[in-house]
Amino acid sequence: MKLKKEFEPNKRIRTLRDYLGLGRGEFAEKTGLPKKTIENLEQENQKAYVWHIEEIVKIWPEYGYWLMTGKTIPEIGQISPEIEEIRKNLSTGT
Repeated sequence: MKLKKEFEPNKRIRTLRDYLGLGRGEFAEKTGLPKKTIENLEQENQKAYVWHIEEIVKIWPEYGYWLMTGKTIPEIGQISPEIEEIRKNLSTGT
């Protein structure tokens, strides 16, 4: 059973993992979440609960607000992979 479309944290978890260039196994190892859980979250077979996001944010706190809400507050360091990619491109001139 797929989750309802309006539940987006699952998609943001996948976006973050892809941006970081980590496989599911590596991501699971860093966060302490089981690899099967990561797979279920990304395939939307399981709802992402706050405790899933808390484990991710222990490693990458700058993405916490975005993971939960889809919004950013760059002035206080709460960013998204998209913002980080833009910042990197601007600093390298690409």
